[in-house]
Amino acid sequence: MTQSDDLKLPDDVNGAAADDAGSESTGGAPTATRSLVRAARTTMTSDRGAGANVADAALQRRIMMLIGALGDPGHPLHARAVDDLVALGEPAVPALIEALRTHEPWLMAYRATEALGQIGDGRAAGPLVEALRHPNSNVRWGAVRALATVGDARALLELRRVARTDRSKTSWGESVGDTARAVLDQMQSRTLLARVAELVKTAIACVLMLVSLIFAWNVLTELRDELSRVGRIEPAPVIIAPPVRTTAPQAVIAPPTSIASPAPSPTPSTATVPVIASEPTGVAVTSGNVRATPARLPDNVIGSVSAGDTLIFLGVTPDGAWYRVRLGSPVAASSQIRSVDGSGWVSASLVSAPERVPVETPPPLPLPTP
Repeated sequence: MTQSDDLKLPDDVNGAAADDAGSESTGGAPTATRSLVRAARTTMTSDRGAGANVADAALQRRIMMLIGALGDPGHPLHARAVDDLVALGEPAVPALIEALRTHEPWLMAYRATEALGQIGDGRAAGPLVEALRHPNSNVRWGAVRALATVGDARALLELRRVARTDRSKTSWGESVGDTARAVLDQMQSRTLLARVAELVKTAIACVLMLVSLIFAWNVLTELRDELSRVGRIEPAPVIIAPPVRTTAPQAVIAPPTSIASPAPSPTPSTATVPVIASEPTGVAVTSGNVRATPARLPDNVIGSVSAGDTLIFLGVTPDGAWYRVRLGSPVAASSQIRSVDGSGWVSASLVSAPERVPVETPPPLPLPTP
């Protein structure tokens, strides 16, 4: 039987004692059970507080009964005691550790190693290492198997010692030293895989950090370039037309003979007043950003509007998704548009626009700086 095989004992191992040392027997099971029950009761009394409820007491009684059944083949719960303790899990670990330290009967300690190995609680690592020096080879073999699940660095050292020095066999023929070597190989492989996985995770984290730094540097560079361009207006070139030579003769100015008084102009009955078209206005229905271009880019925010602000609508994109606006009156104190002409683009979802707004085709968006 190898370390990966299921733990199945012949009938004589589950019943009468069968050990190469020949120093233990199941005849002392009632005495050991009673001493273990008394120790468990003492442990429960010291661990539980004064306000332990009835459910805790019932659970501890159940655990003690199963612990007693581990080493008593005649107990009605003997066959299922290990499975029931494994199902209880962590609450059963202290009692199983106490059973592991009991040298007689050996069957109780052996079956306790089986339950602790299946539960996999790290608290059992130290007691299982101590069980590697148990006088019964069956118990030592069970402790080796359990350490494959809960073993630590100290267990590696002790397992090397067992693999090197323990030449005994179990009552069903398994070599304790060979099993220890197999468990060592398994634990070392698991440790190596864990180290490789940790190195891979560290490498991935470093790559992600490097990518994030490169991205952040690009964003900062673009932001710096945009800030350097804010407020800088290049003057348009001034073109001066050359003088045009004319061949038309100059008019001869004759001296005036007399100055006639101008005739009075007729007074119109109704004065004509020029009509100035008012600029289309609307309101901001919700607060939002004002952008230099009609697009949501991380670096083109030039101001903000607040809900209820009066806005003057200067233009709208052909698709109707953006409006070029200027602050009207009244507006909130926090509203502002930081541009040369005081205008900027807002999303159509932020405003209530008037009916007639001139369509304006914005210039193409600048390509991102490589």
